[in-house]
Amino acid sequence: MLPPEAGIPMIRRELTSAETRGELVVAQRLGIMSNEWDETGGLDIQALAASLGSRVPVQGPMVGKVTGMTLNGGLTMETTLDPKAQPFLYDHRIDGTPVLPGVIGIEAFAETALCLHPGWHIEAIEEVSFLAPFKFYRDEPRTVTIQAFFHPQGDDLVADCRLVGRRTLPNHSQPQETIHFTARVRATRQPPEASAGVPLRLSSEGIVDAAKIYHIYFHGPAYQVLDRAWLDGEVMICQMSEDLPSDHDPSTGPTLIGPRLIELCFQTAGLLEISEHNRMGLPLYVHQVIWSCTPELAAGPLFAVVTPDASGEKFDAEVVDTRGNRYLRLTGYRTVTLPDSIDAEPLQALQHVTA
Repeated sequence: MLPPEAGIPMIRRELTSAETRGELVVAQRLGIMSNEWDETGGLDIQALAASLGSRVPVQGPMVGKVTGMTLNGGLTMETTLDPKAQPFLYDHRIDGTPVLPGVIGIEAFAETALCLHPGWHIEAIEEVSFLAPFKFYRDEPRTVTIQAFFHPQGDDLVADCRLVGRRTLPNHSQPQETIHFTARVRATRQPPEASAGVPLRLSSEGIVDAAKIYHIYFHGPAYQVLDRAWLDGEVMICQMSEDLPSDHDPSTGPTLIGPRLIELCFQTAGLLEISEHNRMGLPLYVHQVIWSCTPELAAGPLFAVVTPDASGEKFDAEVVDTRGNRYLRLTGYRTVTLPDSIDAEPLQALQHVTA
């Protein structure tokens, strides 16, 4: 029964101004109507697992166990990662603690979005927000949960994604849930089209080599993606290392988006921040990443060309080869400052070379 203070005005309104026919449902609490009718949303997760396991090529490193596709949770995938086994964790430590790279979070969104849509292609990933670091405490494995909510938009398929971590804290009976990353994935049936990038001007002056760069940066071998760097006016250019160890296990499993190409842009922008503003930034936000072609088609080494905006707070970047072919374009990249992270001596050496 409705309480009088709620029922009387509602009945008066219906009697005086509503239609004379039909049925009225008043719900203060939906109860069973708000519950999922099926635990997995009707998705046959065993059949899907068999389908994913039979696909060639092998699925990427972030494809785990699909647990359902519900109204409230979307498509949900759980992937357990071990920092002792995965190079992208072992070689990505901040103050000794493995931290999930933001670019692997972007890869996770791409893999989740396409796991139900073989034959589709990633057109862009937009509005990427890095809300909280996903840490692996005491080098112990943790489960990453990726959720994707799908909807059509014209001829595209759009997936609103989030990466969630759950962790039981001392003196708490229930695990704490944290949304670490969010993004929107745009998929299309058409493969990406090749395009021309910004003109590349090579230099033999003002070169900063990898030894100096990674005396400042915290990255291990799998994520030491920069070979050398130089300034061209206000633009920072970095050449990608061509002798990198595998960044994921098993190494036979391909990545969809080439996460180390995005990492190349992030670290190049980071050098620009260090040299111009005496600060080291961690990824905070990316407006959009668009792909043009795969790095396997590269003509020689790859280069990141990073341009700051007028305020120096946002960056646009392209990855190109020596022929000017563009592999990806990244816009609206912003960072959050990592405090007390740069030793004065190597910083001064880097600023002296790039000045």
